[in-house]
Amino acid sequence: MSDAQELAELFLGYPDTSATQGTLQGYEQIYHKDFYATAPSPREGGGMLTYSREEWLATQKAIVRGLPDWTYNGRIWKPLDEQDGWDDVEEDGRSYRHIHVATQMKGTHTGDGPNLLKLEGVDYKPTGKVIVFPLEWWVLTADTASIPPKLMSLRFIKVLDNAGCSTGGYSFVNGILFAIGKPHPPAPAALQAPLPPFPPLDAVDARDPNWWQVRVELLRQISEKDDEERAALKLTIDRQIRELQQHLDYLSALEIYAEPPSDKVRQEPSDDQ
Repeated sequence: MSDAQELAELFLGYPDTSATQGTLQGYEQIYHKDFYATAPSPREGGGMLTYSREEWLATQKAIVRGLPDWTYNGRIWKPLDEQDGWDDVEEDGRSYRHIHVATQMKGTHTGDGPNLLKLEGVDYKPTGKVIVFPLEWWVLTADTASIPPKLMSLRFIKVLDNAGCSTGGYSFVNGILFAIGKPHPPAPAALQAPLPPFPPLDAVDARDPNWWQVRVELLRQISEKDDEERAALKLTIDRQIRELQQHLDYLSALEIYAEPPSDKVRQEPSDDQ
């Protein structure tokens, strides 16, 4: 395994990998002083937010305090167009390696007292909820010319699969806030932006300016129901999910017949066969 790949493994192992570095400060040394991360923004206006090195490390620490069992649950991933899972580039005479990683973050919101979850300057009391993120695609960039190599950047690419997630298809801070019942409504313009986590485009009617407000209102009403009402609602939702899955299975079966014919010439059996 290359040094750059080891950096990726250390990153994905956070916070457990801090122990292998001796201290959390030791773990922080894998980041270049000019490191930055771009991730879906929880701030007004939506879009993507660029975190400095210090901001990213502070956000990681805040999440781990509020979600003590936090894990990136990630691995080096090989997209179809990049068979090695990474690609090497030269910029300004220096060598960099882009490492593709797939994550499905998970954590339980139990932090209390001094470990209260604090995001974007707001404290959130523990809910005990297990937060399961979608399967996501990120790209880490390592400066392979440095000795030792350092992480230069982290970029969110897109949500790959949101099945089974509790974040509404949202990533990172947005996903946590949605899962604990404190979603941040993005600006209306964000609903029409080509960014999967605001929210998944295939779930949005961009012509309806009230789409997000309706979603938040439904969440509010559900949170106010008693246990018996929620149980009945869950049965209805589960039935609808099964019905939707049947429709998906049917469409998947039809999709094969919609594909263009193969360019390969069909081999006719010979007389000897």
